[in-house]
Amino acid sequence: MKYLRQIVSFLVIIMLFAGSAGCGRQQREGQLSKKELVVGVGSDGYSQRNSKLGIYPLNANICEPLIRLTPEYQLEPLLATKWEYKGNNTWRFYLRKGIKFHNGKDFNASAVKYTLEKGILSSEKSMLKIKEDAVKIIDDYTVDIVTTEPNMRVPEILALPTIAICIKENEDIQKPIGTGPFRFVRYEQDKELVVERNPNYWGEPAKVNKIVFKFIPDHNSRLLALQAGEIDVITEIPREMIGQLKTTQGIQVLRGKTGAYVALYLMVNGKQPYDILQDKRIRQAIGWAIDREAIIQKVWEDNAVSSQTIIPPDILREFKGLVNGFTYNPERAKNLLEQAGWKPGPDGVRIKDGRRLELTLVSGFPSASVLKPLPEILQQQLKGVGIAVKVVEVADRGLYSDKLKKGEGDLWLERGSQNDGDPTFLPQLLFYSRGYYEENYNKAFWPGEKFDRLLEEARNTPDIRESARLTAEAMHVLIDEETTAVPLASLYTIYAAKKKIKGLTPHPSGINTRWDGVYIEE
Repeated sequence: MKYLRQIVSFLVIIMLFAGSAGCGRQQREGQLSKKELVVGVGSDGYSQRNSKLGIYPLNANICEPLIRLTPEYQLEPLLATKWEYKGNNTWRFYLRKGIKFHNGKDFNASAVKYTLEKGILSSEKSMLKIKEDAVKIIDDYTVDIVTTEPNMRVPEILALPTIAICIKENEDIQKPIGTGPFRFVRYEQDKELVVERNPNYWGEPAKVNKIVFKFIPDHNSRLLALQAGEIDVITEIPREMIGQLKTTQGIQVLRGKTGAYVALYLMVNGKQPYDILQDKRIRQAIGWAIDREAIIQKVWEDNAVSSQTIIPPDILREFKGLVNGFTYNPERAKNLLEQAGWKPGPDGVRIKDGRRLELTLVSGFPSASVLKPLPEILQQQLKGVGIAVKVVEVADRGLYSDKLKKGEGDLWLERGSQNDGDPTFLPQLLFYSRGYYEENYNKAFWPGEKFDRLLEEARNTPDIRESARLTAEAMHVLIDEETTAVPLASLYTIYAAKKKIKGLTPHPSGINTRWDGVYIEE
């Protein structure tokens, strides 16, 4: 009888365990909603230069890179399970098995070779330091990536979403086919991008059946659409609107860590009439004349933090303090301008040899609307030390790049973001003499050979911590010593959503935000 009771008890435990497992399975299946998520985003950037449909500047999680970038800017395996440096400029990557592309084809070494040799841009090849035939297939799930010169930052660069692994069904069909949790449905320029859940996703399936990304360039229109219940989530929210959203019934404000930044780049080699900033004293005076705290508190309502570098703190680690930067000190700014020979004129604008101290500020990356009302505030603050500013606003990245290539401006206002784990990414992208955007940025804002040398050491050291230190030293040259860039603030990534939207965590690098965990509460 004793043994019979033990057997019965054992069977009851098994039944309870099975019931619990079944309940858990039902709960997981229940989270896979048939509902549609509607997301209001800014202007359609897919038609602009260097864009990638479904990937950049809006990432719909259709294609995935080999490596995932965490919100702390650390690396995690994604399509690659592990990687190692083999010497002789060779990195070996071991690929995840059993994954299918959305068209049913296998993810394997051939797909990686196609993407890195045929499917990425020349600037991305430049980041990796690779040329044609850079990828050597060892077997179906092992590849070697061979760089043309030493580059110990290859894994960090491969976390960049624009280097996601994609294939084409044929050369005539221009639609993204990846391995991600969502698959492409349709795209209508300036209207919407639509994706649906990938039912055969190798990881946890997405929790909503479909996402419609609606392009709504006007900030007020996006906000009104959310308040009216026409859309579920909005991105690219002006900082000054966030306070209003926090008090709106049924709306939640979701804030990620800081990652994006706003900065002024200063033209150091411009030709007349854009040659005034060749004098470093004037560049540094601009840094001391800007009241960042007033901008953060009164305009952005504390939805940003004062930053002396364009690189997120998690990237630079404990070495971020190597960059001194600028605080608000208008008297110091005035003294520098006096030393440079610029004296106050009758209207308060400084004059030297009959020339007014007037600068042209170009606002337009990623768009002028995103940067409002900052140009006018900077104009007012710089006027306080005797610098007149003419504001030129351009609609989008393409027009902005054209003006920069022609050198038509003194101050260039941008909002950018660190999108991979490489400490040298932004400095090389924008300021290195042989960088990725040489024809535009590097010639305009180059801080000199010392900067280049430090970045090269940072790229070639195996130790990521040492790379962060060397990059911080390079930023010290860029900002403190040469002042060809003046950082203003580091921005929190902020979305707003209906209260019933759950599971959405804005990534500090917006392009790395994952949408597969988002669901709509019943």
